[in-house]
Amino acid sequence: MVTRITSTQNAQYKFFRALHRKKERMRHQVYMVEGIKSVRDAAAAGKDILAVLVSETFYQTEERFWDGADTYVIPDALFPALCDTQSPQGIAAAVRMEQGRAFAPRENGLYIYCDHVADPGNLGTIIRTADAAGMDGVLLSEGCVDLYSPKTVRASMGSFFHIPVWPDFTLEALLDMREAGYQLLSAALGGRTMLYTDADFTKPTVVILGNEANGVRRELQTESDACVKIPMVGKAESLNVGIAGAVLMYEALRQRKKQ
Repeated sequence: MVTRITSTQNAQYKFFRALHRKKERMRHQVYMVEGIKSVRDAAAAGKDILAVLVSETFYQTEERFWDGADTYVIPDALFPALCDTQSPQGIAAAVRMEQGRAFAPRENGLYIYCDHVADPGNLGTIIRTADAAGMDGVLLSEGCVDLYSPKTVRASMGSFFHIPVWPDFTLEALLDMREAGYQLLSAALGGRTMLYTDADFTKPTVVILGNEANGVRRELQTESDACVKIPMVGKAESLNVGIAGAVLMYEALRQRKKQ
């Protein structure tokens, strides 16, 4: 069904705008994705698309590649207020959150655990890299940035829909993985620190990445089997968490490809 929205006072228009706020996203269990690629990826992945929103120009000139979802056509002047980007492409979609995905670690799997990562761009980058490097999933601690932030979804460049992500993954659940045979490796300078190239990523492994300002929490470092470090040759004190995660993930991929 195609519906035209002509006023900012329209109830549906107000609903879609409200999804900018985390409180409203969580209340309705719906989030927004923006741009042609993200909407295509969501549709291709079989996500539950509640509605597709398009500007008048997009509706008149671009391919309608989505099926089944209600379509809302919005005047060009009103469309940007529905988007998080400064120069929207003229298409967005409201997508229902997935419910109740059970977690069962894969045999000899590789997972990334984000400990209070605060920046949505960094989280999106980690998800994108984990997908590219063939990780089995991304685990988010309680207190991580909102998984469904538009910036997180956008920074993942579609990988958001390709790799499983489990939010609110507790310390207890992480320790259960260790009891099941997984090693925990914290990207930190702590006890039992080794160069990242000396770690054995061929084992079942969870790589723990820390908060941008404070790093991996001390209690997590204590519970880890080891801490791994990336050499700093220049004067920089640290790497961006997304870059550090990429280095570690691709070292894991390199080691496993040699097996």
